[in-house]
Amino acid sequence: MYPNKRIIIQPMKDSSVTINNHRFRGDLVIIRTPTNRLTVVNSVNIEDYIKGVLYHEVSHHWPMEVLKAQAVATRTYALYSINSLAKDYDVTNDIYSQVYGGRNSERYRTGLAVERTTGEILTYKGNILPAYFHATCGGMTEDAGRLWNIDLPPLKGVPCQFCKDSPHMRWVKNYRLKDIQDALNNHGHVIGLIKSIDVAERDRSSRISQLKITGRKGEQLLLKGKDFREVIGPNDLKSDNYEIEMKGYFVDIIGRGWGHGVGMCQWGAYGMA
Repeated sequence: MYPNKRIIIQPMKDSSVTINNHRFRGDLVIIRTPTNRLTVVNSVNIEDYIKGVLYHEVSHHWPMEVLKAQAVATRTYALYSINSLAKDYDVTNDIYSQVYGGRNSERYRTGLAVERTTGEILTYKGNILPAYFHATCGGMTEDAGRLWNIDLPPLKGVPCQFCKDSPHMRWVKNYRLKDIQDALNNHGHVIGLIKSIDVAERDRSSRISQLKITGRKGEQLLLKGKDFREVIGPNDLKSDNYEIEMKGYFVDIIGRGWGHGVGMCQWGAYGMA
């Protein structure tokens, strides 16, 4: 057993370290957990980190002004997230932070956008702003306070007429009610066979604040719209803005937009550019 709890791998200048066929700039910190598993953390310069993110957030073929706006939002969100997890890393490599692909994900135009905005961030009253973003707002962005304990004027919902050409503007999903029942039960929301799903309340952006789910024995479950989306899967149920059509043992969900709706609408930025 090695006495050290962590090892730092420092590549030579402008070299990369490869893990699972992905190349990464910066250092790799390999940490032994209390359960004797390994956590691998990429310790990287903020500008290099952004270069590895942009390709996954917006198309590198999009107008340069969109790429620059995304670079500023990405940089701001990363700096806002420092020490927020109380772990050995600041952000994760998924949709709950920002998808990061390392050097494999760098492209010429996204790299140019990073260089043209180097050091630029968003602040409000001297503090770094939680610069959230999403794919398509569907016509109006969302108040951050509805989803998180954040009450900031720059993160209030506003109308958006620029994302109307997004491929995610309108969508339809069909679900088997038994599958929804199983997903609810697996997440601790106990209900029997589902008879109906109804909108109990919407907020001012038309997103669902609360759903009423009624079982075939008359039992009822009230669930926040954001919690229902988390249960079903945020990549499948694209947003909280939708209509419901019951069809026997199935349900159609006819929705608008993709994402939580807070902050920058990426397809809206594309439309503005």
